[in-house]
Amino acid sequence: MKKSKLVLFVLIAVFFSLPAIAQNKFQKILNDNKVDSFIRQQMKEKNIPGLSVAVMKDDKLVFSKAYGYSNLEHKVPVKENTVFSIASITKSFTGISTMMLAVEGKLSLDDSIGKYISELPKSWKPITIRQLLTHTSGISSPSDYKKIPCVVGKDVRDYIRGDYIKEVACMPLLFAPGDSTSYSDTGPYLLGMLIDKLSGTSYEDFVKQRIFDPLQMRHSRLVSYTDLIPNRAEGYAFRNGEHYLAPRFELDEFANAGIMSTALDMVQLHHAFRSEKLLKKNTWKLMWTNARLNNGEPTNFGLGFGLTPFQGKKRIGHYGGGGLGFASGLTHFPDENLTVVLLSNVDEEDIGFFVNTVASFYFNK
Repeated sequence: MKKSKLVLFVLIAVFFSLPAIAQNKFQKILNDNKVDSFIRQQMKEKNIPGLSVAVMKDDKLVFSKAYGYSNLEHKVPVKENTVFSIASITKSFTGISTMMLAVEGKLSLDDSIGKYISELPKSWKPITIRQLLTHTSGISSPSDYKKIPCVVGKDVRDYIRGDYIKEVACMPLLFAPGDSTSYSDTGPYLLGMLIDKLSGTSYEDFVKQRIFDPLQMRHSRLVSYTDLIPNRAEGYAFRNGEHYLAPRFELDEFANAGIMSTALDMVQLHHAFRSEKLLKKNTWKLMWTNARLNNGEPTNFGLGFGLTPFQGKKRIGHYGGGGLGFASGLTHFPDENLTVVLLSNVDEEDIGFFVNTVASFYFNK
């Protein structure tokens, strides 16, 4: 105990004897060590094989580190260029892409989806693009395990665009559009089909040309189960004390959950959020405004983003995973000028707590 107190006294004495710049560097080292310890503790507690994290604060990359293994069988370590599935964070890219088309006058947020896509169930056609973006459409998702699909899923390699929605087309709406919220994979999938139709190119090419390329996200792409993708991480599930290769869903991962990326690529979104490189500031503001139900009650969703606060601070972001062998978190605190991205290769339902707690180490004191 006496030795610990002596070490602490020496550190404090050294800290206050340093110039301001040196003090800041010293403080950063202390903070980074806390972050590193927290991440290692969480990986151990949650049995996470591999993880990559990147932190942007005050428009600068202040922390970036890779942990563990991208492939347990071959003991391949995670590196900064390891490519993970970002799962449902894909929905935010779909939201950004949809807003780009809206700004260009190619669609209106209050247009019905039936105006552009005719081969839909009758009850879906009046649903608006806004409702699809804000999870207020009432449409079910194939990923809802409690439901029996309308059409038995086939090998994902045999899917053609649109097959995904056939699995829920027979199901009644969960509620009248706009009356409530229910997180949906089908809504963003439909928006991807809309982008295919209105952009003059494919969803994949649109996202690459309009988002990845301007932000220099060179390792980002749409998932493929047949292509050889350099530095791809394997996804795992942890059951009964052991890791297993995670089964892949038998459905078409597309505009709802189909993007693969690295933490360093993903954190470049910080610069998009803080500038007009992709969208004007008033468009970001609109996307980050809480959607309202038909009765005027606010929700925790914006246009393509989740808006649940953390520790009383305004937060924009999205989480993904939980069943896909990957878990991912993107969290942005505009008032803190802070963005954190965390990508991992195991099923983890509580990724939101993980990424937001990492962010809290960088809050202004």
